[in-house]
Amino acid sequence: MPRLNLSNSQKNIVADLYARTRFTVDDLPYTDEFERLHSEFESWSGRSISKHDFWRALSNARKANRLVRKER
Repeated sequence: MPRLNLSNSQKNIVADLYARTRFTVDDLPYTDEFERLHSEFESWSGRSISKHDFWRALSNARKANRLVRKER
């Protein structure tokens, strides 16, 4: 699988969008909220990525401790 190349500002956008939602990363897939975050990422970043790649960006940000911690 090819590496997802996001700039630091795009990674910050992912983290900022995630901070604005009440869902945890694991609760987001297949929700309207995930769709909204994906759309907003594309609008804010000016970059079009697949939903799969947006999910990977969220997962990578979580692994790198870039996301705020949320209670389940």
